[in-house]
Amino acid sequence: MSMFFNFKEKETDMKQSLLIKPAAALVLTAIILLVVLPSEGSEADNNQPPAKLSIGKNNLPETRPGTRLAEGVEYTEITRGYVSEQAEYTVEASLVNSREEAEDLTAELKEDGYQPKTDKVHNRNRKHTDVEDRSLGYIVQIGTFEKEEEAEELAGQASADGYENTNVTYSEYDGTNKTTGPWQFDVLEINPDQFNGELTNKLAHSQIEDRETISSIAGRTGAIAGINGGYFVVGSNDGVPGDPAGAYMTDGHLVSEAIGERTSLLLSGNEAEIAEVSTNLKMETESGEAAVIDGINRKPGLSRSCGGVGDQPSNEPMHDVTCTDSSEIIRYDDFFGETTPDGEGFEAVVDEAGEVTEHYSERGRRIPDEGTVLSATGEQAEWMKDSVSVGDHLAIDENVLEGGRPMTDDSDLGIIGGGPQLLNDGSIDIQAEEEGFRWSKGFYYRFAETRHPRSLAGIKENGNILLVTVDGRNPEESLGLTFYESAQVLQSLGAVEGMNLDGGGSSTMTVGEEDVNQPSDPVGERPVSDGILLIE
Repeated sequence: MSMFFNFKEKETDMKQSLLIKPAAALVLTAIILLVVLPSEGSEADNNQPPAKLSIGKNNLPETRPGTRLAEGVEYTEITRGYVSEQAEYTVEASLVNSREEAEDLTAELKEDGYQPKTDKVHNRNRKHTDVEDRSLGYIVQIGTFEKEEEAEELAGQASADGYENTNVTYSEYDGTNKTTGPWQFDVLEINPDQFNGELTNKLAHSQIEDRETISSIAGRTGAIAGINGGYFVVGSNDGVPGDPAGAYMTDGHLVSEAIGERTSLLLSGNEAEIAEVSTNLKMETESGEAAVIDGINRKPGLSRSCGGVGDQPSNEPMHDVTCTDSSEIIRYDDFFGETTPDGEGFEAVVDEAGEVTEHYSERGRRIPDEGTVLSATGEQAEWMKDSVSVGDHLAIDENVLEGGRPMTDDSDLGIIGGGPQLLNDGSIDIQAEEEGFRWSKGFYYRFAETRHPRSLAGIKENGNILLVTVDGRNPEESLGLTFYESAQVLQSLGAVEGMNLDGGGSSTMTVGEEDVNQPSDPVGERPVSDGILLIE
């Protein structure tokens, strides 16, 4: 995807979980299977998913009421499982890397009057992921309780005694062990051959410097359904809140650079593809001098989840880490907002023809409605001062690559960054290490092997598209999923390709303007950077 100025032409109610005892569950399971399984010899659609999901313990009850939202669009609620009779709350003193550290902490806790226990965390699903660790560390815990309030009291006491890493956890959130659930899913399935509307992605309020709830985006666009999209900057210490953290393109316009070669969802003409997406950005002066463009529409010096050029501490993706770089060139357009971030440096305003119309020895200038601003810091600012003058023509080259190969121009193309890959060619193949979700064993356990709310995208063999949310962090209603369980769910629903989108408190699905899932943030639906919408 190239953009050359002057030198080239521009290329442009079942929402409640089932609190059912195991004996009753077996009866209900039999009833449900009689309802949903096709009879022998029937002309069942080969693309229909299995009758039940494959997560958790066997023989769990499951229901699937569904609704047709439009021709080619099906919405399904899936409720599975029940609250485990063995579930309990505990206080986690710490997660440590070695047995020696665990023994030292255990001895210290005993000396202070606590009764700790230590569990080794095994990487049970390593055959299905690129994370090769056999062990993810040791968890040291104190106390077991039926009620969360009792565990909170002990955690407060331990914190007062100097154990600053203590936190209350629920036993069934540990995804390295099987459970009975419960789980609550919301699923959209889109048949691109039958749906006459538009499957697309939209930025919050159509610009970076803002966030918006999915229900609000759905309302202002007239969407029949929507789901949250990719990761984004939340706090100002990590960049500009609302800035997509990863590749983002809307209607063929590149709004944000990629993080390494992370998995992304590509939308075009109501069809979808899941692929590794990277970006290669540069500028060139009339005299042939060239420089890397480090980013698009973000705060200079701050790269959320890393994966850039010249970043510290790493050029490799590191999820939820903000890397720094004191010398960068960032390109801005009107998708960012009205002005560039202010500060020391150098800026050049470039019109649509590629001509430099203005330049300034500081940052924080108005962004033109057409054209772009190149904003530089550090050594890059000094280079631009010496190399760029008013009246010069610049070539800005923005190459978007899919699987390492340049993509062709597509004015309808939307790209939503996410990650990691969960399914590839029908098999569970989780690329967590490569995509920056295992920069430490502790982070990998917390993010990937602990159950959280998730938003997922999948593609079936027949080309149908799956958009899925699972609620989480709610022991009575829905636990959430691990990466591996997310892959299992997509596979059970018939997907052959699958990926993870932003999750946690961001996970939201709407039908019309109403949330159909239960977002996990205490205040309710979270404002996000972008959404994936179905618009009739």
